[in-house]
Amino acid sequence: MKLLAKSSAANGEKTLAAHVQDDLTAFDVLFGTLGQAGPLAEAWLRFFRLPADCFQAFWRNAVAAIVLHDLGKANDGFQDAVRHGGEQVMRHEHLSAFLLLAPAAMDWLGGIAGIDVELVASAVLGHHIKAGEDEVGQAVGERQTLHFFNEHAEVAEVFATLAARLQVSAPSSTLPKIWSFNGQGADIADATEQLSRRFRRLEKSLRKDEARHRLLRAVKAALIVADSAGSGLAREGHDIVGWLSAVFAQDQRLDGDYIQANVLVKRQRQIEARCGGVFTYHGFQEQAAAMPARTLMIAPCGAGKTMAAWRWIKAQLNDSPRGRVIFLYPTRATATEGFRDYVAHAPEADASLLTGTAAYELRDMFANPGETRRGSDYLTEARLYALGYWNKRLFSATVDQFISFMQHSYKGICLLPVLADAVVVFDEVHSFDVGLFDAFLKFLQHFDVPVLAMTASLPAGRRQTLESQGLHLFSGAGLEDLTANAELERYEVATVADSQKAEQAVRAAIHNGDNVLWVVNTVDRAQTLAQRLCDLDPICYHSRFTLDDRKRRHSEVIAAFQGEAVRGRLAITTQVCEMSLDLDARLLVSEYAPISSLIQRMGRCNRHARPGKNKPGQVHLYPPEKEAPYKPDEMRPVAAFVTEIDGRRVSQAELEALLERFTQGQGREADRWAAFIDDGPWTSDRSDELREGEGYTVQAVLDRDIEAFQAAQHAGRPTDGFVLPVPRGRFAAPDARLPRYLQSAPASHYDPALGFLKQPNITDQGDGQ
Repeated sequence: MKLLAKSSAANGEKTLAAHVQDDLTAFDVLFGTLGQAGPLAEAWLRFFRLPADCFQAFWRNAVAAIVLHDLGKANDGFQDAVRHGGEQVMRHEHLSAFLLLAPAAMDWLGGIAGIDVELVASAVLGHHIKAGEDEVGQAVGERQTLHFFNEHAEVAEVFATLAARLQVSAPSSTLPKIWSFNGQGADIADATEQLSRRFRRLEKSLRKDEARHRLLRAVKAALIVADSAGSGLAREGHDIVGWLSAVFAQDQRLDGDYIQANVLVKRQRQIEARCGGVFTYHGFQEQAAAMPARTLMIAPCGAGKTMAAWRWIKAQLNDSPRGRVIFLYPTRATATEGFRDYVAHAPEADASLLTGTAAYELRDMFANPGETRRGSDYLTEARLYALGYWNKRLFSATVDQFISFMQHSYKGICLLPVLADAVVVFDEVHSFDVGLFDAFLKFLQHFDVPVLAMTASLPAGRRQTLESQGLHLFSGAGLEDLTANAELERYEVATVADSQKAEQAVRAAIHNGDNVLWVVNTVDRAQTLAQRLCDLDPICYHSRFTLDDRKRRHSEVIAAFQGEAVRGRLAITTQVCEMSLDLDARLLVSEYAPISSLIQRMGRCNRHARPGKNKPGQVHLYPPEKEAPYKPDEMRPVAAFVTEIDGRRVSQAELEALLERFTQGQGREADRWAAFIDDGPWTSDRSDELREGEGYTVQAVLDRDIEAFQAAQHAGRPTDGFVLPVPRGRFAAPDARLPRYLQSAPASHYDPALGFLKQPNITDQGDGQ
């Protein structure tokens, strides 16, 4: 009987020994051999902050983990399951780890120079990221006993493969044959307890020995990456050597000339065509190119930070060519805008939009007459999953896509070959919640890539924390053009008692033909305001729409607030307006919010003022009904800040000084758990903990749209346009017609202009139009 590692009707059988060879081949191409390091080896060691002379230790332990990671598949339960859909006794990778820690394997592996047996066992145990301490050794069905094929020729072949790689003799002892939960043979409960005790000791050791911990992270990730590549490429019929060699070829590395020709020049021509005249860089943008490899850029809204960032990218690649450029945004909308304005100018084969809804966003992005680009040109080979992005070189992405590896997201780990050899920009870092910001800090601390962090404003505590992690502050101070813009008194601030008082100013501004942006802190209040002011035909824009409708609302806001063609429009939004949206209102009305959020909102008023061309924008602020969703600590200094600016004109420079003053005492937020850093020898998926507040809503499809959703799904078309977030609780319920991650929500609560309402929509006629 052959020992199968995988089997499917589409791809046939793959034996255990053949799968090991596929994974080894992928590892060889990526990381090389002891005699010849591969294209990713140097970047991988640098990324994990391992010295170059650590390559041998990395290589030997990674090879051992790759060869032995699926040893646990050589049991009757797994073989029955892979052939006939039968029942396993336990997860195969848990059995693999138990086998490695059995005396026969421990004695052999422990005697091989450079092999850290516990490190290898930890990597093997966690390669499917289902190895939290409370997950290991659990029964997965009712069967109590399994038989490990300890004398099978393929098991011997696996050990012989490793022995040949490490140039040692193959083991002579055999491993236990019978493993059970009922006292027969090797006791699984005992093996679980022994592994737990050993790993607890290892965990203590790793806390004291950071070099060993870095090696474990590098080996664990390399195993997952090699296994993903060996499995995925073989499954799809790709030549592993040819595909990986082309993707990571040295002549494909990016330099400054590439960025100049394929991004900067094309973006400049686009701006010239839109605005007229000849584009020239500001002094701020010129100076950004001289900033070091770890920089924090703080500059006012509208200062041209994104162009400055691409100048910095160009300079970094001139200093040291890299394989990839990654521009990370906090939201899908801002990532899509960044892709459209910059990344999409690069050749289609190189550029990628990487968000949870990228296929949907790309579908109609280049549908304009005369446009030579097609959205499909930027898509990847879907069945390769994360590997499909390895052949892309420029990314506009949501920050979660890449940084999710910090919480043991499998997709995030599979993207590490891209991230490890990249230049990375993090935009709008002020918007990171506590969980994401802490993950960002730990990323800076534990991993080495060039990083530019950007924002228009940042509380003092966060700024100081980022500087303590080695980011060099660049604010353009002393540059004449930026200083003049920053000192421009572009806002005239007034406080009002409540939303009713604010409404009077709004109606007057609309009557005068001024565009008004009204920002509130919750979706419910945005919807209530939009209903109250329905005679003004407001655009209501927030997160609780289907993606189709949210995209329409986004486009409406952009069209209404850019240029002079549209006058007298009102947009009522939530915090979604704070990030990277090029809006320009004459009157901004806002509820009190954390100071940095207020400054971001004010940046959407009188945005394009310049010295000699400045009519101060009006800003009206009032206290909200409730502080939620913000925390008391965030709101505590707000009233004093507002009092300081009430009744007078203020500049961006003064706002930044006040932000520094009023947030000076707010130190770093509480240290949060980052699984990839803090799990030690365990490997549990905590990707849902990357951001705070993810549990307040569930993803749903309106009940009236389920049949259309199914039709699109069966036709292979994107289904994202039907999906919307709804409040968790009584508003949504599971539906057998939908994937498990989606629920059904009542269309009676939905209005395309207002989004999902907590009360039934009395104007709804059933067609949603």
